[in-house]
Amino acid sequence: MNNLEIYDTTLREGEQAAGASFNIDDRVKVCKKLDDLGVDYIEVGWPFASKETFESFKPCMNATKNAEVVAFGSTSIDKIVEDDGNLKSLIDCGASIACIFGKTHPEHVEKQLKITLQENLKRITDSSAFLIKNNVKVFYDAEHYFDSFKLNKNYAIFTLASALKGGAERLILCDTNGGTLPNEAESIVKETKNRLENFGTRFELGLHFHDDSGLALANTLACLPYARQVQGTINGIGERVGNLNLSEFLPIYMKKMGNKRNTNLKLLKKINEDIFRIAGIDIPESRAFVGDTAFAHKGGVHTDATLKGLSYEHEIPEEFGNKRTILLNTLGGRACVTSVAKEFGYELNKTNPETISKIESLFEELKSLEERGYRMGAVKAEKYLLIEKYFGDLEEFCKIEEWEVNTKYMRGKERSTFKMNYELNGELFRKVETVDGGPVDAAYKTIKAALKTQYQEIGNLKLKDFHVNIAKSRGEESSVRTIVYFNDGEEFETIGVDPNIIQSAVEALEKGFRYYLNRQPKKVEIDLKMLKNNKMYG
Repeated sequence: MNNLEIYDTTLREGEQAAGASFNIDDRVKVCKKLDDLGVDYIEVGWPFASKETFESFKPCMNATKNAEVVAFGSTSIDKIVEDDGNLKSLIDCGASIACIFGKTHPEHVEKQLKITLQENLKRITDSSAFLIKNNVKVFYDAEHYFDSFKLNKNYAIFTLASALKGGAERLILCDTNGGTLPNEAESIVKETKNRLENFGTRFELGLHFHDDSGLALANTLACLPYARQVQGTINGIGERVGNLNLSEFLPIYMKKMGNKRNTNLKLLKKINEDIFRIAGIDIPESRAFVGDTAFAHKGGVHTDATLKGLSYEHEIPEEFGNKRTILLNTLGGRACVTSVAKEFGYELNKTNPETISKIESLFEELKSLEERGYRMGAVKAEKYLLIEKYFGDLEEFCKIEEWEVNTKYMRGKERSTFKMNYELNGELFRKVETVDGGPVDAAYKTIKAALKTQYQEIGNLKLKDFHVNIAKSRGEESSVRTIVYFNDGEEFETIGVDPNIIQSAVEALEKGFRYYLNRQPKKVEIDLKMLKNNKMYG
């Protein structure tokens, strides 16, 4: 299976996930990222569905260097294929390949299309032939194939044969309801291949599994020996529960099974998360291979073993663009703190009384943070700030004593003013900034302007994004957790938690600036001393 084709349908199937959406610019960005990763086919969408989707094909094709752009559609909706607007859109959008789905299940043919089973077979053949006549290659998606095969295997096979008769190059077997078991899936795909071979026409099978039973990956792996193509989405998102997750399948196919592909797995984590953000969907922490907690260690035994060169990891994190993380938490014991401190250059002596006292103090603060819902054990900047506070020379720089924000929204435009009284290096100041934007943007620019009066390098720090969710659910008194994402060449994030949504953002912003400035070079003599002593403590 070293010539296995990877077909990504994030821009179509993925957009059907609750909360997901892509505009033209988003589609272009996603295409570039998938092309960089090394997928073979990128399904941009159904051009007949909307003008925006239709107009996205040309820029998407211009954005890809290696992957082929595919248009999605259906078999003819009109009785006469030459008059069918859906098929015409597949030709007019400019894609050289169309993936069209057709009805395989007899009940769907009769109740949804309201045509005869024979007419359905004719439309499959005629639709495929019409596209090929107009220089568009055809992949045929057999919708509900596995359910149909179990109900009426002869008709299921005839639908595939009809697509072959029309000239389709790939026959994609779809588990549209996502309810098939692996042993069933393998048996059906194997028998399908054997029976199609009797037609004497060259064909290649593809697999398209939905994940409603949590079995899309298992089903795909079970059926791999019979398939040339695998379809899925880069992060598993899709309608209902979702589709085969290519961020899981590719590492297993390449690393676990030893197959070679021109796929850059080291880009996998970043691309996975970038596409989540572009789609507008929360990024789950727990994701195989690429999640923040995929190689994270929390328990004391695991942490201690990791410090001693032992492993609780099934693969090397860096192979997927990930990294090992020791979660700063109250369950990990002293080994947790010493391990995290080591990330920042501190060699702590766990038996030193002063070190023990500092660890206990850190634990008390950490316990309070955990109870309030910070969930920051894997966040590098948050770990740094705590370690530096107790074992280094953390500088506060700017402390906001009081703030006020006014936001006005009128005729689709937002304008905000942020006022703050703050302490900067022991002196009290007042700063006011008005911006075209929301309160978080106003707070960011006000704090940045205040710090820039004494720290010009702060101009290099950019606010990339921010995200808000519930930290602790208590009805109308719930607290919110705001994550602010920064970029200064390195991406990092900081967290704020408060019942007031603006205060949670202000806290995260303050900590982001604090983290950035504390990482800037100190005076030369201090730097030399730190290098000489390797920041030894205790």
